[in-house]
Amino acid sequence: MILIYPEKLSTVTADTEDTEYPASNLEDSKIKKVWKSSGSNVGTLTATVSANSNKLALFGTNAVSATVTIKIGAVTQETQNFTLTSGSRTYNRFFCEYTEIAEVHTIEILLTAEVGSTVYAGVLKIGYGIETNNPDYGLSEGRQDFSIIKELNNGAYYIRKRDSVRTFTVTFMGERDSVFYQFTDAYDYFGPQACAWLLAEDIDDYQWAVLGHMISPFKGGHDYFSHSKVSFSITEAV
Repeated sequence: MILIYPEKLSTVTADTEDTEYPASNLEDSKIKKVWKSSGSNVGTLTATVSANSNKLALFGTNAVSATVTIKIGAVTQETQNFTLTSGSRTYNRFFCEYTEIAEVHTIEILLTAEVGSTVYAGVLKIGYGIETNNPDYGLSEGRQDFSIIKELNNGAYYIRKRDSVRTFTVTFMGERDSVFYQFTDAYDYFGPQACAWLLAEDIDDYQWAVLGHMISPFKGGHDYFSHSKVSFSITEAV
């Protein structure tokens, strides 16, 4: 499991943008406050990133493929390609791990949507990744529905459909002196604000990439000599 902390994104620009949907929207944590190209199905984002970063996550995109190129100056360090379709499903997010770079660097993200579409994306998170064991067996997933439901005088219901998001309940074991207190530092920094997670590594990473809130503080049990068991819940950001 990975949590991006601390975040290292300095600025992000785009080679094409609708003036009402600028690239700076990607620095917000609201998925629906998007960057859009000026009408093309292809667009390239360029992020300037502080030193000691090794993780990237993009959320809320309609792209079907992405190419991530990490550079120091004009020199390419590595390139990774992502296909955001799997069978009949298309994911609106991806999570990228790259070799840590100990100096300021840039990352170019080429996004391609279906022909005839205008490519867009919602939130970009880049930084260092706190890595822990994958969650214990029994990771649970559900939904929170933000629809408005009111019972009318005749017993019928007025329903206004709104978004529903994923919720997760997670427990993991980590070393107290390193992982547990890193996790504590991250919570003290973010609080209930949205942050970028990869809840399970190497198991369908698109599915487990989450921009989510830890609305309630986590709990840790110190039942073992040098390890702590941590439990928390995540609500996906809208």
